[in-house]
Amino acid sequence: MADSLPLDMSSPNASIGDPELDSRFSARGRIRSAPCGGRGNDKKKKTREFVKEKYDPIVFSEFFGNSHPVEMEIGCGKGKFLVARANENPGTNFLGIDRISKFMNIGKARAQKRALANIRFVRAEARAFLTEAIAPGSVSLFHIYFPDPWPKRRHQMRRVFTSELLTLLHTRLVPEGLVEIATDDKDYFSAMKKTIAATAELWENVREMVNERILDGMNKTNYELKWAAEGRPLFYAELRAA
Repeated sequence: MADSLPLDMSSPNASIGDPELDSRFSARGRIRSAPCGGRGNDKKKKTREFVKEKYDPIVFSEFFGNSHPVEMEIGCGKGKFLVARANENPGTNFLGIDRISKFMNIGKARAQKRALANIRFVRAEARAFLTEAIAPGSVSLFHIYFPDPWPKRRHQMRRVFTSELLTLLHTRLVPEGLVEIATDDKDYFSAMKKTIAATAELWENVREMVNERILDGMNKTNYELKWAAEGRPLFYAELRAA
C-alpha cells in the first residue's frame, strides 16, 4: 500500500504537477503488459498497466489549497486541453490523470510556463484511482476524450468506456455534474450510446453532437485537432447526473 504523506503546498512546483507530489498519489508498482484502455500512436503499440496498488485518498481542499470546483480529465495525455481550460478558468481546479508520465510531462511543462496554480497531474490507472483516491460527490465534471476504440472484436473487452466506469463516475460527481465524451470512431460511439442507455437511470439529460463540441468549443485536444484536420467525423456526448 502506498504510504500516506502530508501535502507540502509550499513546494514551488506543487501546483503544476511536481513529481514528488505526484508520487504520493500514484501507484508504486512496476509496469507490465496488460489491457488498460489508453490510446497508442502506432500499429505496433503495446498496452501497459500498473500492477494493482493502493492509492491514498485525496482531500481536494488540501490537494489544491482551496475549495473550488474540480474538473478531472481521464487519459489527459499531453494536457493541451486541460492546461488551456485551467488557464481560462482560474476559479476551477483541474486534475489530469494518465498511465504514461512521459506524455503528462509535456502538460506539466505547459502549466509551468503559464505559472498555473489550479492544475495537477497524477500518474494513475483510472478505475483504481477513482475508486480509492476520489471521494464520492467531489468532482463537478469529468472529461473523457478519444479513448482507444480497440476496433478488433477480440480486443473490445479492453475498452475503458463501460457501464461499470459510468456508474463509478456517477458516484464521484456532484449533483447535476457532467461527463463530457468524445471519439472519432463511429462504431465505438454506437457502443458508447448503448452503454449510456444501459445506465439511463443515472442521467438527467444526455446530449449528442457530431463535429461540434458541446462544452468549450474553443479548446481542443491534440487528437481532436489531428482528426479534424484529416476530415474525420467527431462524435460528442454530454451526460448530466440525475
